[in-house]
Amino acid sequence: MNAVVGRWLADYRRMLKGPELEEPFDVWVYRPLAFVIVKLLAPTRVTPDHITSFSLLPGLAAAACYWQGTPRAYLAGAVLLFATNVLDCVDGMLARVRGAGSATGYILDGLADYVIQTTLWIALLHGVAIREGDMWQTLAYGVPAGLVFAWWCARVDLLRGEWLARVHGRRRDPHVELESLRLEAARWREEGRRRFDRLLVAAFGVYVRLWYRAGKPTTESATRESVEAWMRRRRPVLRLAVLLGPSTHVTLIVISGLLGRPQWYLWAALVLGLTWGAVVLGLQAAREPAIRTRSA
Repeated sequence: MNAVVGRWLADYRRMLKGPELEEPFDVWVYRPLAFVIVKLLAPTRVTPDHITSFSLLPGLAAAACYWQGTPRAYLAGAVLLFATNVLDCVDGMLARVRGAGSATGYILDGLADYVIQTTLWIALLHGVAIREGDMWQTLAYGVPAGLVFAWWCARVDLLRGEWLARVHGRRRDPHVELESLRLEAARWREEGRRRFDRLLVAAFGVYVRLWYRAGKPTTESATRESVEAWMRRRRPVLRLAVLLGPSTHVTLIVISGLLGRPQWYLWAALVLGLTWGAVVLGLQAAREPAIRTRSA
């Protein structure tokens, strides 16, 4: 029995991104449930892309529930959103346990997340406005809350990407990726296949042009800094940042739905999001000068 448990724990750890990259709610709530599903799906022909596509169903259904703005609908929406986040963990873990995903899998995953999150936020604002009876008041604090949420998720993703690049050597330049995918898409077009994947590549191109329009990301000036020193400097920043990552936001939306008070989440996303972001950015800035001074 102990051997089986030990083997499962070892398998579970191998499916994680890394201790600094994971959110507490993912490690202790969502990923353990996803792990069981992955174990069941691993021997089958179900692919990570299948899971990603399927996750749109409960995700959009959750948004439809929050749109209604009633206690029962909020309860159903909370359950569906919880299930959606579990599935969001399943696709990546299934890809890792099999050692590979599709060429456009991460684009599909990101697109599904954007569709669900955008739809959910619109539904949240509508449902709260119905309950409070004042659309403009809801928009006055709900829209800024949504912008803070989007900004912070992008910031956490950037910090994670830097960690993957410096520590694990998994550097992802979106411009290089886009060029490689476009060449692949051109080959698919000549062969007359994978039309949906070609659409995903086109969507990724729009995303790169909008999000990275200022040009290619620059590398840090302290190139002579060792990886170990960089890790010591950045680890506290990253760990603090992921405490309020996307899964934490999802959990707060779920809890607010169970309580029938999603407006509490909107206020938390606005006030806590701004405060947390300021603290993390302040910590990051405070740990930068010493490195730059020594490397000057």
